[in-house]
Amino acid sequence: MSKIKVDPQRYRPIAINGHPDLNHESSGYQEYWAREIDRCMNGFRPKGMKKISGKYYFYLNYYNILGNDGTKGNRKTLINPWYRDMDHEYFDCFEECKDDGKGMIIIKARDKGFSYMNSGLLAHEYTFYPHSEVGIAAGLQLTADAFFDKTKKGLNAIHPNFKHSLLKDSEGILRSGYKQKNKDGKWEVSGYQSAIFCRTMDNPEVYKGERLGVMIFEEAGEFKHLLNAYMSSKACFMDGDTQFGVPIIGGTGGDITKSSKDFMEMYYNAEAYNLISTFIPASKVYYGYFDMKSGKSDCMNAEKHLLEERKKISKSGDSKAYNLHLQNYPITEQEAFLNTHGTRFDIDLLNAQRSRILSSKYYTQQIQRGQLHWEFTQDGRETVRWEPTPTGPYKILSHPMTEYKGLDIGGIDSYDQDQAGASDSEGSAMIYRRFLNTDIPSDYIVAEYTDRPKKKEDFWDGCLKLAVYYNAKMLVEYTKIGILDYFKRMSSLQFLKEKPESAHNPGTRTRNRYGVHMNKQVKVLMEDHIDDYIRENIEDIWYLDLIDELSYYGSRNTDRVIAFGLCLLHNIDNYRYKVSENEDIKDIGFKYYQMGDHGVPTMID
Repeated sequence: MSKIKVDPQRYRPIAINGHPDLNHESSGYQEYWAREIDRCMNGFRPKGMKKISGKYYFYLNYYNILGNDGTKGNRKTLINPWYRDMDHEYFDCFEECKDDGKGMIIIKARDKGFSYMNSGLLAHEYTFYPHSEVGIAAGLQLTADAFFDKTKKGLNAIHPNFKHSLLKDSEGILRSGYKQKNKDGKWEVSGYQSAIFCRTMDNPEVYKGERLGVMIFEEAGEFKHLLNAYMSSKACFMDGDTQFGVPIIGGTGGDITKSSKDFMEMYYNAEAYNLISTFIPASKVYYGYFDMKSGKSDCMNAEKHLLEERKKISKSGDSKAYNLHLQNYPITEQEAFLNTHGTRFDIDLLNAQRSRILSSKYYTQQIQRGQLHWEFTQDGRETVRWEPTPTGPYKILSHPMTEYKGLDIGGIDSYDQDQAGASDSEGSAMIYRRFLNTDIPSDYIVAEYTDRPKKKEDFWDGCLKLAVYYNAKMLVEYTKIGILDYFKRMSSLQFLKEKPESAHNPGTRTRNRYGVHMNKQVKVLMEDHIDDYIRENIEDIWYLDLIDELSYYGSRNTDRVIAFGLCLLHNIDNYRYKVSENEDIKDIGFKYYQMGDHGVPTMID
């Protein structure tokens, strides 16, 4: 018995051979088209080969994309897509998500043809399912228009037997059907009445009321508020607790200093958003290392080539160009999200640490989220209690070590107005564990509190709870004096750090006892300390939001960076204190306090 040849081009019988010349009135003609509809709906399996889905069969044989016909030197023209191993996997993944009631989130390299595949999925729904609705969502109008145009061209070129009468073709909507008079002489809409919508998501509620079998979030890295857009659209593809539609979030990663932060967060926490994450490296379907006849990718040699290209770029010394190449042609998923823009601090070290954090399987377990509460103990003392909760504003890497006094110190970037106005500024407080002895892990951030409650007093109170919980003195920026007054009213000045010696400037008119005036001199000093820390201790920063803010410092609000910098100024100042030879190392630094009766902190000997 002769072995059947496995030839992927057998998935494309219509694209290769066309249609037989049959009499339109014959039974053979009817049987032939019934078979083709069945293949487009239920899939196709050539003898001895793996089955492909109906959507992929339709895409390969009836859809049209702008591409190369395989002739060297030819311009791109409308063609039936070539079979590619990557595309086969993608359409299979879609079917898996459809069956499991999930969505897809895809990070990919550039020029992989995903817009065409996604437009093919929309066209299939529009063509074969009466009254179906599908949607295109984009962050930019230009992106939305380009995707809509691809979909229209693909539909215009399909076989006449699959075309529907067009009821409406206007800005943002394509609807099939036609109008006819009923028996009462009134016009009514008939036909398939399927629709494709295309909208930008400046308003996250723009799809409210629609019922979408497929929703494409095109070039997700361009969305300013992707997460908000996705959550606001969930009702479009949900029926109660059942997900009937498939949202597809995809694109190149993009620069984390711009609009791709939500994209990155959703990708690495896909399960929390009922999504299946997929990464498509640059080595997949990389032309020159892709066999068009077999449809297989030579990923190993493509990766070698890409690494050689990187070496050439790195020799130029242009780190921005190098990072941009990694971002556009990533080999690993971490490379898809990089900062390609300049910053005050070493961007390569920051990018590398971001990759380490995101690739760590323990990352989500390292930092606990929760809330701090005032409460009374059995003997009537007021203290602070920790409550774990996934939505809490406090993020803790290490809880207090109460046996050591003066171990933890803090910094606060506060604010004096309830509302931030047009700014996205928040308040931020951090706790820094300083060096006491070699037995204790030190010189790293152990806790963060970043929030913007409706009332500024609630933020100040949140900072005080953090200070009491860690028994830490907090260094604040003196220009934000509201929090200073609040600590004074709460009889809690002992939790404020005095003006650092390093911040004393003979020329200044400020005579503040607590806090630091952030003048040019102090700002430069703070930035220098941050820079030194990044170069020496970057692997000790486990707070991803802080890494991100350090990456775009100087171009956006960076409240966490200021709080972190104040911690470092605080720490450096501690080393200026003289310690007697006979002093117990556990007593270095500040006295130990706890909240006493009526909310008044008391010193413990």
